[in-house]
Amino acid sequence: MNRRVLLLIISVLICISALPQKVLVEAEIDSADIYIGDQVKYTVRVTQPPEIYLDMPEYADTLYDKLEILSQAPVDTTFEDTGEMVLTKSYTITSFDTGYYQIPPYYLEYETGQGKKRFYSEYVPLRVKRVDITPPDSTDVIFDIIGPEKIGYSVGEILPWVLLAVILMIAARLIYKYLPGRKVKEEEEKPSIPAEPIHIITFRALDKLERKQLWQAGKVKEYYSELTEILRYYIEVRYSIPALEMTSEEILSGLGNKDVGPDNLSILRKLLQNADLSKFAKYKHDAVTNESAMQNARDFVKATYKQVEENNNCRDNKKTLKQGKEVDDNE
Repeated sequence: MNRRVLLLIISVLICISALPQKVLVEAEIDSADIYIGDQVKYTVRVTQPPEIYLDMPEYADTLYDKLEILSQAPVDTTFEDTGEMVLTKSYTITSFDTGYYQIPPYYLEYETGQGKKRFYSEYVPLRVKRVDITPPDSTDVIFDIIGPEKIGYSVGEILPWVLLAVILMIAARLIYKYLPGRKVKEEEEKPSIPAEPIHIITFRALDKLERKQLWQAGKVKEYYSELTEILRYYIEVRYSIPALEMTSEEILSGLGNKDVGPDNLSILRKLLQNADLSKFAKYKHDAVTNESAMQNARDFVKATYKQVEENNNCRDNKKTLKQGKEVDDNE
C-alpha cells in the first residue's frame, strides 16, 4: 500500500469519526385537533453531542402553508446526565382556514468535510375545524360566531319581583276583606229569621216528613237526610251556629258551650250517629230505630225550646221584681 492511499484512508476515518454519532430531532404539538382561531404550541426538541454545532432553521410568520406563527420562544439549552445537550424551540401557531395539515419534518444541518448533513423529525398532523354553529358554506350567509348564552338570574334581580308579588297578594286580600259589598253579601247568606217561632216551623216540617213514609218505602237514606236537615236548620236559628255547613261532630262540639243540657245532647248525638250510618255507610236500621229517630227529633226540639221559654220567663220575672223595687224605693 503506497503512502497516498494510506493518507486517504486516514482522512476518511477522521471525517467519519468527526460525524455526530447520535442526533435526535423530535417535534410535537399540544393538540392535533383545534377550531379556527385557536392557538396551539408546536415544540421541537433536539438531542445532540455538545461538541458539534447544528444550524436551526428560522421561521418568521408562517410555519407551513396556512399555519401562522403568533410568537416563538428563544432556544432553551439544557444538558442530560449522560452529557448530551438538549435544545428546545417552541412556536405558538394558529390557522383561520379549515383543513388537514401535515407539518413537514423539522430539520437541522451539520457541516461535514463532504458537505452538509441533515437530521429530520417526523411529520406532525393537525386538523383545523369550524365551529359547529357555522353553516357549511358561510360565504353568502350571515351567522353568529357564538350563539347567545343563557345565564341565570341573580338574587338581586329576583327579590324585587318576589316582594312585588307579596305586596299584591296582601293588597288583594285587604281589598277582598274590606270590600263594601262583601258585608252585605255575607249578611244575605246568613239564614233569615223566620216570621214564626222556629220550633213551630220545625214541628210542621217533621209532621210533613212523617207523612211521606220514606223509610217504610225503603228510602231510608232520604229519610235521615231530610230529618237531619230539618234539625240542622232548627239548631242554626236557635243557637246561631252554621249547623247546615257543619259535620255531626262539629255540631255537637259547637253545642257544648250552649245551654243544651247533657240529656238533650245525648239524644242529638245518638240521632246524628244513626243518620250518618245510614247516609254514608248505607246501614239498614230496623223499624224501631227509624220510628224512634222521629220521636227523638221532636223531643230534642221540645226540650230545647222550653229552655228558651224558661229563660225568658226568668228574665221577665227579674225585670218585674227590679221595677217593683225601684217603685217602692221611690215611694
